[in-house]
Amino acid sequence: MDKILGFAYINKNATTCSGALNPNEFIGQTCAVMEFGVDDCVLVLNPQGTALASFDKEDVQRSFKCGYSLGIVTPPDLDILNQMLYVTKAEQRKGGYNNLVRNMVIAASLSKGEFSDSFLWQKQ
Repeated sequence: MDKILGFAYINKNATTCSGALNPNEFIGQTCAVMEFGVDDCVLVLNPQGTALASFDKEDVQRSFKCGYSLGIVTPPDLDILNQMLYVTKAEQRKGGYNNLVRNMVIAASLSKGEFSDSFLWQKQ
């Protein structure tokens, strides 16, 4: 798998899908973004990780940029050392970091339109 650069929620009424045999695998789904275009279009991976498609900006309801390493969503634009430090910190947090936590970070970030994990580091 190539590098994940963010996540995007594709509109339920999307019409600009290109490159996919079955656009329904993407429509109304949160998908990993493999490439952000200069005009805010996206190249996305379906949730199953089996197909790629591109969508114009009018079909992207929400998106955010981030990093992704070892199943952990990280802040965007970290160099490899800082990304590994973040991954280690996330794995060692009280409660750990699992699929549910990852999905919560993605949902919070999509709602704000930017990477957001502040709830992970609140006092417990």
